[in-house]
Amino acid sequence: MIKNLHYKIEGSGIPLILIHGFTGTNKSFDKLSNFLKQYFKIIKLDMIGHGLSMDKDIKSYSFLQSIRYIEKIIKELHLKKVNILGYSLGGRLAMQFSIINQHKINKMILCSSSFGIKNKSERISRIKSDEKIITLLRNNNLEKFVNYWEAIPLWESEKKLPVEIKNKHRIIRLNQKNEGLMLNLRHQGQGVQEFLGESLKNIKIKTLIMYGDNDLKYKFISKEMAEIIENSELSEVPNSGHNIILENPIYISQKIKNFILGEV
Repeated sequence: MIKNLHYKIEGSGIPLILIHGFTGTNKSFDKLSNFLKQYFKIIKLDMIGHGLSMDKDIKSYSFLQSIRYIEKIIKELHLKKVNILGYSLGGRLAMQFSIINQHKINKMILCSSSFGIKNKSERISRIKSDEKIITLLRNNNLEKFVNYWEAIPLWESEKKLPVEIKNKHRIIRLNQKNEGLMLNLRHQGQGVQEFLGESLKNIKIKTLIMYGDNDLKYKFISKEMAEIIENSELSEVPNSGHNIILENPIYISQKIKNFILGEV
């Protein structure tokens, strides 16, 4: 089992932990951190099975173990309280971390995130769907998986981005390891994750929930979460699909800065 998740620190001041989504790394936040490091101490993680946080031990891949890794980072850096931002898969981890460690969180930001699947049959269906992706990863090289992954409708709006941005994001995906993605999906996929609906009722910290204006599925999910999390606010990100971090980083960065610093 690895000793810690890989992380990179930029800037100084109020701490802000950034957690990427599936197939991402800490580099997925480069645009955001270039702006935000003027105001915050940015701590960008590589989630388990991604980037430099690779491990073959399946015990490392539970959400609880990921929570323990983040707790360890906070302790190592001698931080009393942090702000935490999670995108997509990273948002699901941020929620679970906050449920257990609310006393360590100042404010939470959720980007294009889900709080799990309530319906049992839908969860089973999602597990089966994820197993097909795991099989694809097991039996093919990474490029074939990335070609498949980038073609799914969830990423349709990414196709409108400049070639330079798309290529950089593709390189991040192509630098993953098949086994790491397989293990992460099997142990941290939405189908296997517990439904957090009831637990979110206990979250009292200020929470910003953001979603892309063209991401209809996560617009609905985000509104549901906002109704459950008592002290939360919603923000629709213009000109964006699911990957709001990539598609509208300037808007996102400004929103994050204002939310954490309490500016209007």
